[in-house]
Parts: sequence; structure tokens; C-alpha cells
Amino acid sequence: MWLLSPLACLSIVAIAAVLAALLAQLAIRGGPVDIPRDRGAHKAPTPTSGGLAVMAASGLAIAFGVMKLSVPGPQTGLWLFGFAALAGLSGAIDDVLDLPAKARLLFQIILCAGFANHYPVHELILAPGLTLAVPFPLGVLAATAWLVLGLNAINFMDGSNGLAIGTQAVCLLIYAGFVLAFGSQPVSMLGGVLLVFLATGGAFAGLLPFNLPLNRVFQGDAGSLFGGALVTGGALVLSTHEIASIWLGGFLLAPLLVDVLLTLLWRAQRNRNLFEAHKDHLYQQWLIHRDPDHGRLALKIWGLCALSCAIGTGARLIGITTGVELRFAALCLVVAALCYGWFRVRKTLTA
Repeated sequence: MWLLSPLACLSIVAIAAVLAALLAQLAIRGGPVDIPRDRGAHKAPTPTSGGLAVMAASGLAIAFGVMKLSVPGPQTGLWLFGFAALAGLSGAIDDVLDLPAKARLLFQIILCAGFANHYPVHELILAPGLTLAVPFPLGVLAATAWLVLGLNAINFMDGSNGLAIGTQAVCLLIYAGFVLAFGSQPVSMLGGVLLVFLATGGAFAGLLPFNLPLNRVFQGDAGSLFGGALVTGGALVLSTHEIASIWLGGFLLAPLLVDVLLTLLWRAQRNRNLFEAHKDHLYQQWLIHRDPDHGRLALKIWGLCALSCAIGTGARLIGITTGVELRFAALCLVVAALCYGWFRVRKTLTA
């Protein structure tokens, strides 16, 4: 039984995209402006509140789904959307006030711990016949760490047009596809979750053209933290509902996480301030030394995320067919390949 008909799903995505495109015009005309800085990849002042347009468009599209399409169980998506909205609003404040990095991190930890208390990591499926049950306190701690890491990974990678916005849209629409393809619980448990994924994925897609290729608005921290919370929190929600393992989020964000973590390690080895903004990420160095085209870079990153997810999905299907659990092993191989590629590309850029 379909939670929503294909037409209803497409309608929600389209409505959210159109609303985001329209509301983006308000951000372009009257939003806060990002002034070019040495650490940035842009040369002209650019409005930076596109994320607020995404949040508003998502909320309106969700309301439409609840009132006009009779989506079952809309309340099941409230925790996820509320968590993401709070993260996004904190980003909007930071877009205007430029809050201290440590204060932002403290708020994120508190917010993520609250969400993790409702959606902790319950188990880790490692290999055939090897599943580790995670005690509740450790599950909350693990979920909090995942949320904070993923939030900041997407935020750090949001320095090139289209890269983060497109990745967020792809991830959220893939999540929606997983709900439709693998959801087996009663429809009352999943309708709101599906609605949130469709509306937010559509809204990010609607904002994308005004960021890439038009370069008229940034999503800002409001958009990157809103989207980051949805992507990381969505992985926990899907795991709780047994639609996907916790590894799905890792597959989708692996290209971003590898760049962020290896860059932090690279800076730590050189005794550089980890809380200071910089241009040391591999994608930033690529723009500086190899190819300044943001569009081509975004396509590469989207492709890597999609390929990584396809590998994870393939491992899932093999498990369904044969009973052999391969997802964790596949994720380890993906991460190893990305790490190898990171070091190899970085070496060529600095040669």
C-alpha cells in the first residue's frame, strides 16, 4: 500500500519547489548580505538568507499535504521538522550576528542531545550474524555525536555554489524513496516522515537554481543547518522505523565527512586553530588550484554521494536476497576509497 500516490508525492515536491523559488525573491531583495571575505570563494556581496525561504516553503508545503492530501499520521514528522527548524533558526541568527564558534557548538550539542534522546542508536549491524545492541545512554551519545558531526560537515562544505544545497536535496529525496520502497510499518507511523522529506527536498531543489548557476542568493547557515539537521536526523528516524540502517546517512554523506574530518586532522597536525574559518578543505583547494567552476565541482560531489548511496543500496538488496549483511563492510570500503582519493588529489594540488 502506497503511503501517498505518485501524483501526490510529485505535487508536494513541486509545490515546495515553486514556493521556495518565489520566497527566494524576498531573500534576494531584502535579506542580510554576505560580504566577501578572504576565506570565501565569492567576490561579490550576495544575499544569504535563502535558507529561510526553504524553511518557510517546506512548512507551507507540509501544511498543504496535511490539509488537502490527507497525509496519514502527519504528527510523526513533527519531531524531525521541529529539530531542523530550531537548527535553521540558530543559523539564521548566526548569519546576522556572527556568533562565536564555541557558543554555536554548545547550542548544537544541547539541541542534538534532545533529539537523540527520542531517536537514539539502538543497534549496530556490523557483519553477518554480528549485531551489537547499544544501551540507551550510549545510543543517545552516539546519535548526538552523529548529529553534531553531520550538521557541521554540511555547514563546512557550504562554501561553493550548489554543493551543499544540491546534496541536501538529493539526500532528502532519496530518504523519501526509501520510505516508499522499504516502509513496512503501519501507514500512521510514516506519513508525516515522508511528507517532511518530500517537502524539504523539493524546497531545496527550488532554491538551487538561484544559487547555482545564477549566484543570486546563498542558503546561509540557516539553510545548511536546517538541511544538515534533516539529513542527519532523518537517518536516525529511518533507522528507528526499521526502513534503513544507521549506515544510510554515512553512505550519503561519506564524501563530505571524509573531506571535513581529514581536513581537521590536516590542520591539527599543523597546530592550526580548528575553530577558525579557513580555505583548507579539499573542495576549496580544488577551486583555487584546479578548476574554479562551481557547477562542475557540485556535479562531482553530487555524483560521489549518489554513487556511495547506490553502493549502500546494492549491499542492502544483496542482504535482502541472500541474507548476507554487507552494508558496514561496503561503507568501510567506500570510506577507504574516498580517503585514498582525498590524499591523492591533495598531493597533486599542492605539488
